[in-house]
Amino acid sequence: MKKGTGNGEGRDYTGESCCGIRTGASGYIGGQVLRELTRGHPECSTTVFIRDNETAAHISGAFPKVRTVVGHLDDAELLEREASQASVVLHLAANKHMKSVESIHCGLTKRQSPEPAYWIQISGASGLAAPELASPSFAPGSASSVIHDDLTGIEDIRALVRAYPSRAVDNYLLDVAAQTPSIKTALVWPPVVYGAGEGPVNQRSIQVPTLARATLERGHPVKVGEGLNRWGNIHVRDLGRLICSLVDEALRGNQRQELWGENGIYLPVAGEMSFVELSERIGRAAREQKLISSEQIEALEPSSADTVLPHATVLYGTNARGKAGRASQLLGWSPHEEPLETEIPKAVAEEAKWRTQERGD
Repeated sequence: MKKGTGNGEGRDYTGESCCGIRTGASGYIGGQVLRELTRGHPECSTTVFIRDNETAAHISGAFPKVRTVVGHLDDAELLEREASQASVVLHLAANKHMKSVESIHCGLTKRQSPEPAYWIQISGASGLAAPELASPSFAPGSASSVIHDDLTGIEDIRALVRAYPSRAVDNYLLDVAAQTPSIKTALVWPPVVYGAGEGPVNQRSIQVPTLARATLERGHPVKVGEGLNRWGNIHVRDLGRLICSLVDEALRGNQRQELWGENGIYLPVAGEMSFVELSERIGRAAREQKLISSEQIEALEPSSADTVLPHATVLYGTNARGKAGRASQLLGWSPHEEPLETEIPKAVAEEAKWRTQERGD
């Protein structure tokens, strides 16, 4: 189809989905992005890749105009075929599933359109912690002064990715960027994401709710080591808008090299907080809501922290500090939602409600 006035004017999308969330539409971030896309681009033909019929029905009920395709990330042939028919692909379900990444790449190389394809891939800010995690002397919970700027420090971020082959998807996307100029890639590395999502299935984040739950279960807040480590943070709606800003540029056919490829690594950061402060604020909110009796923070030993907090060393013990210079300067993006400080009491109350429902109280 031909796009009318506005984004993507004049581009021929005959036989293609002009925008496709290939994976992740039922997830926390992917659901938010789908909500933003259907608001901003109701004219687009959007296809989502869903793992089962029940979830597909939820998506269809919330978004009747969205086409659903049922399949798993390991369904290489199906993923490849769907990618071959899309002008914009968003892979938001997983950042470590290499088979799906390879299938998407293969599909995009088989497109019949002379126009470039655009591929927006979710990753994670834990990539910034790769040097710490690889160091035998690293003490989880320790502070770091290293702050990465995704605009002025892009060469350092690329070098960091290349130094750690374990960042397989990130390295693969950089390879695609270098070797296949007809595919415009963007890597998005979310930090701590918070706030209630607006997607139709999963509206709950991970790091803050999990830390709040551990606080409620143990009767006091916890931290890994000293808790002096810091991560950036962003509200899920601000993250959704940033990703959709990239989609906007893709639909316009904007091939500016500063946006994509080896330069297209985005650190979507709105604020920053140490984990000891996060634990303090969770403890204070829980006590004020009469959910716990003590605000004394328990320091978890790194060797046993994973039994209390899943992936504790990585998600609660490292440093992932960044600046969103690229989105700010080149996309005109800025955060508008409430800061994490404001959202913490809501997250604690929500976790308490979930626990009550699970216990059947």
